[in-house]
Amino acid sequence: MKDLGNSQTIKSDCEIRVKFRTDRQNMSGNNNRPTRLIRSIPKLTMEQRRKIITDVQNDSKANFDYFILVALSSSIATLGLLSDSPAVIIGAMVVAPLMSPILGIGLATTTGEKKLLKDALLTLLLGTLLSIVISVLLTWINDKLPFISLHQIPSEVMFRTRSSPVDLTIAIAGGLAAAYVITRPKLSAALPGVAIATALMPPVCTIGIGLALQNWQVASGSALLFITNAVAIAFASGLVFLARGFSKEQRFGDSKIHA
Repeated sequence: MKDLGNSQTIKSDCEIRVKFRTDRQNMSGNNNRPTRLIRSIPKLTMEQRRKIITDVQNDSKANFDYFILVALSSSIATLGLLSDSPAVIIGAMVVAPLMSPILGIGLATTTGEKKLLKDALLTLLLGTLLSIVISVLLTWINDKLPFISLHQIPSEVMFRTRSSPVDLTIAIAGGLAAAYVITRPKLSAALPGVAIATALMPPVCTIGIGLALQNWQVASGSALLFITNAVAIAFASGLVFLARGFSKEQRFGDSKIHA
């Protein structure tokens, strides 16, 4: 009887160990699913990556074309916000070039390229400051020579003074879409739609409107929304670049890219 009891105990122990190993394997398989999903995304060739790096570098530089587009889009966005016109604001989103340096930041953080990161941050900062200055000036002019009557703060302005989980989710999705479109040139027609969805220029111009009206709640709320959107887009785009084969082993300066 004692031997029979021992054999049953050994059998139970073996079953428990087998079950424990099976559960661990299943858990390990579940944990590896995101990694397998990322690995299943097709990687770009060396030439494709080199071309994308060059394009992003060029788009992340503060040149004359960039400042012209920033000035025009900020003017359109400010007037659209003051007149409470969603259609005009959408037009400004299409023209605004702020997405380019943010994608440059995402690529730079993925590859570890300090020069691109510095250029992209400087370009984004200069574009943001120029937009704020233009929106402040236009709001002041409208206050002195009111071509747009402001009895109260327009709803389109107030709409961009609050950051919510929905805005964060939209920014992340927009960053993923923008980076993926860049890595797939055939999908470039979708970029205007991504620019509209992420809505970077309206919050920046709302900062200027808040400063001009000395409404610090409007200025600080829109600043938080813009910073949140920019960080989320850069982070999401970095994930796409990583999944598409970019890594810190790549160097822009000497064009060394490991396949």
